[in-house]
Amino acid sequence: MAIDSNSASACAAPSSAYIRVLGGELTGGVFRLDGKPIVIGSSADVHLRLPDTLAHGRHAGLRFHAGCWHIHDLTGEGLSVNDIATTSRALSGGEILRVGATELQFSLDQPKRGFVEASVTAVPKAQDVVLELRVELGDQRDQGLLIPLYSGQELLIGRAAEAHLSLHDCRASRLHCRIEDDCGAVAIIDLSSLNGTHVDGSQVQRAVLRAGDTILIGRTSIRCLKP
Repeated sequence: MAIDSNSASACAAPSSAYIRVLGGELTGGVFRLDGKPIVIGSSADVHLRLPDTLAHGRHAGLRFHAGCWHIHDLTGEGLSVNDIATTSRALSGGEILRVGATELQFSLDQPKRGFVEASVTAVPKAQDVVLELRVELGDQRDQGLLIPLYSGQELLIGRAAEAHLSLHDCRASRLHCRIEDDCGAVAIIDLSSLNGTHVDGSQVQRAVLRAGDTILIGRTSIRCLKP
């Protein structure tokens, strides 16, 4: 596939990069890229699945080639990079990608916790993060996904596209569990899941979460991190 004129004549980008979700249901999530090609879209079989009815099943592809990251439209309709329609473009870091109704930011450096100043209005500030959840083991499409939990927020985890943390794990229920913050006390509640919710090896119906705890949902291991 041809690369457009935005491609730099000599690229020396790192093979590791990051995508941060700036808008939509996954707002605040960070997806780590390790140099392997990925597909972004709303289908269950893509690497970065967006719960976005306006996103195509296989909407955009990202690949690292010859020292450069490139994004490609997979729909035949074009995609938006920095509000400019394009079919293929080299990325240097900091670009805003629009996939359906979802805004993503591509970065060569690990994003700081919280949101960028210019994302959306009424967004919680970084100091409001009470816990971070990082997928450490499980389907390779989910590994590295980082989701912050904000003060007073509720997160749904499961296979369903409408879950805040949507997993590619056949042993996870559609809506497997809920994590909620109540004045700084973070709790996980099992939602009558088929295979149960485990915290540090013990099956729980409800449990208080702390930094360092490990949640097991199906075959997916999620680490609780201090923000």
